[in-house]
Amino acid sequence: MKPYRLHFFVCQGKRCSGHGSEELLDRLKKGVKDAGLKDVRVSKSGCLKMCKETQVEGEYSPAIVVYPQGVWYRNVSAADIDEIVSRHAAKGEAVERLVYYRLPA
Repeated sequence: MKPYRLHFFVCQGKRCSGHGSEELLDRLKKGVKDAGLKDVRVSKSGCLKMCKETQVEGEYSPAIVVYPQGVWYRNVSAADIDEIVSRHAAKGEAVERLVYYRLPA
């Protein structure tokens, strides 16, 4: 078995769970599966310790990190998942308007 090309981790920590991260996880898994992207993995993670950093206007927003690129997303809504699947999961292109941080190359 080859390693996955991309691996998405969706935070399921207490704060993220209280702000819709479970729905994001489910939608992302379904989107990747429906797109037939067998080289992309979606997993839940424990707390990613990014709550304060990913707040938008004082509100917590679920964190998603994608490896091996090291792209961190914040303020993702369920409506954004289709774009993340079609651009990032399928083509490897981050959705820049949602990117909070990117590991240095």
